Amino acid sequence: MRQVIIALLLLLAATAARLTAETISQHEPTLFDPYREPARPLSQGSHWVARTQRLSNITPLFNSHAGQVPESPAQLIPLSQAPLPQRNAVPLANPIYNGVTESRSYWTGIGQHQRRFSTVENNDRFYRRENQRRQTARSSLNYHVRGLVMTKDNSPMRSFAEGPDGQLLTTLDADMDSAGGLEILISKPLPDQTRAEFVYWGLFTAGDSAMMEDSSSAIGSTLDISGLNYGTSGDALANQFSGGQALLQRDFQYHNLELNWGGTATGEQVRLEYLAGFRYFKASEDLAFQLNDIALAGQDDNHLFGFQVGALLHWQPQQQLEIHTGVKFGIFANAIDHQLRVQGPEGFAYSGTQASAQQLNQALQASEAATLGQIDLGFTYHCSERLRLTTGYRIVAVTGLSLPSNQWQQNLATLAESPKVHTDGSMMLHGAYLGLEYDF
Repeated sequence: MRQVIIALLLLLAATAARLTAETISQHEPTLFDPYREPARPLSQGSHWVARTQRLSNITPLFNSHAGQVPESPAQLIPLSQAPLPQRNAVPLANPIYNGVTESRSYWTGIGQHQRRFSTVENNDRFYRRENQRRQTARSSLNYHVRGLVMTKDNSPMRSFAEGPDGQLLTTLDADMDSAGGLEILISKPLPDQTRAEFVYWGLFTAGDSAMMEDSSSAIGSTLDISGLNYGTSGDALANQFSGGQALLQRDFQYHNLELNWGGTATGEQVRLEYLAGFRYFKASEDLAFQLNDIALAGQDDNHLFGFQVGALLHWQPQQQLEIHTGVKFGIFANAIDHQLRVQGPEGFAYSGTQASAQQLNQALQASEAATLGQIDLGFTYHCSERLRLTTGYRIVAVTGLSLPSNQWQQNLATLAESPKVHTDGSMMLHGAYLGLEYDF
């Protein structure tokens, strides 16, 4: 009875072992590695067709029998006795294409994916540089032409004459109300999104004048002319500087010249243009005041030379509309040419006696530090790929100037005895601009 029970147990164990081995070898799925091969069964059937790796003679590092469960311990190979991979072609299983040799996709490793990604990046950089080169070659020169309408502000008020009823004739009566001008910008694109540009703008004025008349010839001067004499008789100028008609005339000239180098940084809807370069600015003002037959005349030419930096920000919220704002600032050396005189038919007014006369007839040169800042705010409408319409508002502020209106603020006899140039003047030009931009 005991032998029968033992035999039944052995038979049951053998049957269970066969069922377990068959389930593992035929029905259990293997692990799927997407970087190497498609999923394949643990045991190769008759329908399995192998493919040949044509472009490589290196044996893959993975075991071709991976996933199969050995039927006995004798089939296990110790690590120390495992054969090294050989450099020869090994067929790789391909249950999908069944031996078809036309071009098809393969599962690739991480290294090949990285190489393909690097190739795409290199192609992108190459074509980006090529497009920039073609754009630079096509856009050989960019032209901007704008019309300017500006006025001058922040000028000191100086009175020159007073009528019998207390009416004053001041510099505000002959100030620059508005002046027209022109701006030309020529830009040359350079490699690596850099550029060189030339800028000129100027205001052209006909000057301004104001007159005061009185039938009783009771118009007198409000300037401090005590101590000045005039004529061969040596009479005081204050006794002769009156009449029935006073005339004040002023003239203005403003010219700007720039040579800049800059670059461009671009974003999705934003473009920043930065620049640095040389700038020349000329501010010239003439003033003449005549009462009776004696005239006071002054002329100051300010030549500003210096280095500036700046930036221009473009924001394009829509395809054709663009908003831009720019700023420039620089520190300059101001070379000043100054002239001042009081003259009549009998010569120049003077301080002292005729024997030791110090005439009020100055022609001086001076130098002073000056600053200049500029702010632009405007809009640009893209009519086409190359043509744009632009408009905006500009403010230009300058300090450290010599202006004729600042020279008459002290006693004129002191100026005759100790000639001096006052360089504490400042001004602000502001106004609108409208123009076209075209890329050739």
